[in-house]
Amino acid sequence: MKQNKKMTATRKFLLAQAVFVILILGYFYISTMPSAISPIAGKAVSDPDFIFEIENSDEIVVSTSPEFTNPIILKEGSEVVLPPGTYYWKVLGFLRDSEVYTFTIESSVGLDLREGEEKTILENSGNVDLEVGEKKSGITTTAGLDVGEFKEVEGGVDYEGEQN
Repeated sequence: MKQNKKMTATRKFLLAQAVFVILILGYFYISTMPSAISPIAGKAVSDPDFIFEIENSDEIVVSTSPEFTNPIILKEGSEVVLPPGTYYWKVLGFLRDSEVYTFTIESSVGLDLREGEEKTILENSGNVDLEVGEKKSGITTTAGLDVGEFKEVEGGVDYEGEQN
C-alpha cells in the first residue's frame, strides 16, 4: 500500500511537471508569434517611401496577390519602392507566419520645375508616369516623363502633367 501511495505521488508530480512544461511551451509559442505593426491593415499610404514595422521576426513578404504568387521577400530595414496599388503582406516567423494584412499606395502626381541661372529642370516627383504638356505660343506639345525622370527645359513656358 505504501508502494501504491508512492507511485500515485510520483505520477501526480510527473503530471504536474508535464502540465508546467506544456504551459511554458505554449507561452513561448504565443509570445514569439511574429506580428505586424505598420503599415496598419487597410491603410492608404500616400508616400511610397515608408518603413515596415514588425516584431519577433526579421523577414516580410509582400505581394500584389493575396495568394502571394509573386512575392517580394524583404529583410527588416530593407528599402523598396512600390508602385501605386493594393498590396498584401505578412511577417515570416520561425514556427509560423503572421496573419495577412493589406495596404494601398495611392497615386501621387508631382511635377517640379526648378529654375536655375543656367538651366531649368522639369522633374516627375510623383509615383506615377506622367504625360507632360508644354504650352508655348498657343501650341501644346506632349511628352512622357517617367517616375524620377527629369529633363532640361526652357524657362518661361507653362508645363502641365497628368497621370498616364
